Amino acid sequence: MSWFKRIKKGITTSTKEKKETPEGLWYKCPSCKKLSPSNEHAQNVYVCINAECEYHEKIGSTEYFEIIFDNNEFLELNANLTASDPLNFTDTKKYTDRLKDTIKKTQLKDAIRTAHG
Repeated sequence: MSWFKRIKKGITTSTKEKKETPEGLWYKCPSCKKLSPSNEHAQNVYVCINAECEYHEKIGSTEYFEIIFDNNEFLELNANLTASDPLNFTDTKKYTDRLKDTIKKTQLKDAIRTAHG
């Protein structure tokens, strides 16, 4: 028996015994590839914590509103405003169907959100 020499080569952990990392626990910067905890990344207003990188991540209106409004207190203006299709546009798919799919996917009614707070 050898203490410092590996006798078996390769990975010996079976697929059933492998554990997955929980989704959303870590953030990996697309620029410098450094890992940081997701909550720390959010506290740093979605800017990479690596001082040499400082990559600014694209964020949606929900995250942006959390940053600019104290205690997330704001009044959304035109919240029920949705896009329309006055031209009855059809491509490979009807524009109205595209709108419905996008609203369902993003949980937002329009591309722009305005608020006062």
